[in-house]
Amino acid sequence: MTDITDMYLYIIIGAAAILLIYGAYYGVSKYLEKQSLNIQEIKSILETHGTLHEEGLYLSYDYQGLTYSVIMIKVQKYAKFQFNSRTIWEKKIGQKKFYTDQTIFSKMPNRKIVIIYPNEGPFTYHYDESDVRFTKPNERIWDMHVIPFNELDTVLKEGL
Repeated sequence: MTDITDMYLYIIIGAAAILLIYGAYYGVSKYLEKQSLNIQEIKSILETHGTLHEEGLYLSYDYQGLTYSVIMIKVQKYAKFQFNSRTIWEKKIGQKKFYTDQTIFSKMPNRKIVIIYPNEGPFTYHYDESDVRFTKPNERIWDMHVIPFNELDTVLKEGL
């Protein structure tokens, strides 16, 4: 009798493990699919208004006779995003802060476009040591235009 009970228990545990693994796989695949769709939509908008070239980690974008280096940054909707300097960018989620070093991107020779998705902003930057300002898509900070994804099409139609 104990052997049969143990066998049923193992079957139930095995089935639960299989369902858990499948559920995790399904969740991750849906997340990656949504992420890919966001990136494809951004690229589609860029290609509508200019010529996009993929070069390694960054995109090169020809727009209105100028070449831009493009980076897409995913920032959760509930997070705050700030440019501490041209190279150090900060994402704050609750009380936790995450810093990204963008030295390589900042040293690229072209003007730059930073596209932030799905967060719609506002985003801030340190103008100087004591002055924090909000970014505006048509206003360059350092040599970058910071554009929230939801404003990308409108901004490119109007021009940088």
